[in-house]
Amino acid sequence: MGCSASLHHRVASRHLPSARVKTIAVPLSADTKNTLRESWNLVEPVKAEAGKLMFVRLFETHPNIQDTFPTFKGVSLDELMNSRSLYLHAKRVMTAVENAINALDDGEVLTESLTSLGQRHQAWSVTEDHFAVVGEALLWTLQDMLQSKCTSQVLEAWTELFKFITKTMLGGIRSNEAGDEK
Repeated sequence: MGCSASLHHRVASRHLPSARVKTIAVPLSADTKNTLRESWNLVEPVKAEAGKLMFVRLFETHPNIQDTFPTFKGVSLDELMNSRSLYLHAKRVMTAVENAINALDDGEVLTESLTSLGQRHQAWSVTEDHFAVVGEALLWTLQDMLQSKCTSQVLEAWTELFKFITKTMLGGIRSNEAGDEK
């Protein structure tokens, strides 16, 4: 700290070749990150319900998407709404969203997590179009749950985050596909 040993370390370290450490930054402003955290604090206590609501909305507006989920294929929305499998999947998805919120200041962890998640989604032939409709369902769910607290600033913040999530997960899917081709 202030002793001569630390001074020696600081001087000595100047003569070491500089290691270029590549840090990954999440491309969101501090205000956007704060907006995301504040709005997530409102959703977090009911995140499993929010996830179920999001999937029901997704399947109502894009019924063909339901068939991409082997567990949900051929199940009516009424049955699905009360199914344990939807509850568990919604909970996993919302936990992934929560992990993203918690890692907003650690781009390396967030990027690795989302890339890995994308790789795991390759088996279901997930496309950019799928992400687009999931994003729509997520924004609708936020509006439905947050009501007047879902301002244009909140929607914009979530849109930015979801674009980053989409881009990173698609990168994971593509890296898996490239590995499969070898």
